[in-house]
Amino acid sequence: MAKIINYNEWPETAYTLHMIAQMMGKVKLVRMPAQPEWGHVVLHLTPQGLTTGLIPHGDRSFSIALNLDTSTVFAQTVSGDTAGFSLRNNTSVSEYYNDFKKMLGTLMCDTVINEVPQEMGSKIPFYDDIDKRDYDGCAAKDFFRMYVYAHNALLDFTSPFRGKKVLPSFFWGTFDVSAILFSGKPSPYPGSGVIEVNGFDEQFMEFGFWAGDESLSDPSFFIMPYPFIKDDMSAQGVKPEGAIWSPQKMEYFFPLKEALSAPDTEAAIREFFQNAFDKVTKHENWECIDWFTEPLTIPARR
Repeated sequence: MAKIINYNEWPETAYTLHMIAQMMGKVKLVRMPAQPEWGHVVLHLTPQGLTTGLIPHGDRSFSIALNLDTSTVFAQTVSGDTAGFSLRNNTSVSEYYNDFKKMLGTLMCDTVINEVPQEMGSKIPFYDDIDKRDYDGCAAKDFFRMYVYAHNALLDFTSPFRGKKVLPSFFWGTFDVSAILFSGKPSPYPGSGVIEVNGFDEQFMEFGFWAGDESLSDPSFFIMPYPFIKDDMSAQGVKPEGAIWSPQKMEYFFPLKEALSAPDTEAAIREFFQNAFDKVTKHENWECIDWFTEPLTIPARR
């Protein structure tokens, strides 16, 4: 069972981890072959934290990992060379960025990245972010356990669905773990912005979990339909108790504290996902829904 840690209990550590994840993701962005909807840039969960997975770089191909058990960041090449640094108190993002560049340079994996954070409030370049922050390793582990719990719930719900999907992954821009189900219907973004144009080009539903921020401290499951629904879906209601539709954000939310207070937490989370899925796919007239939800016949053992 997940333990709740609200954002206001660990803001300095949360910010530090978000910046480290941004650095890791930006290296993938530069070096990985592009995939639709930015599928090439996501990070993946490990038993200890996050990893980029293998990043192409010829005979110096490498990975970068954030280990929350040991409070370290390290990179390793396919030849076995390693380098890294520790997360610590009274340290700025600028100092960590110097450590990060030195780590990659030691392994001859230098990568020039955009040094401005993306998809978040701060736009301070890594090298200019000089405020000292403490690091709480215990809070980081509590955060990660919430994300592992959410990852498993998302995997359980989305895996049987047929069609194109993104299985639960860590999105370093928005600092959430999410899975995405696509209907297969093209739906180009009606605006500008390289992230939006390339990330919002098909009809989909994103099912995710987010640790909160300064404006909303409660960690919550969320569901974001695209194209964005401007109708007030709250008029239809959403189950279970405690779940809501936000007309402002055009998303469904279900706080983790509400899920944990339910008699059967796992059942409550599945009900939230399924209820919202049914409402959105009906409202948006998803095509081939019968085939999309046809149960799999793959046996558990063979």
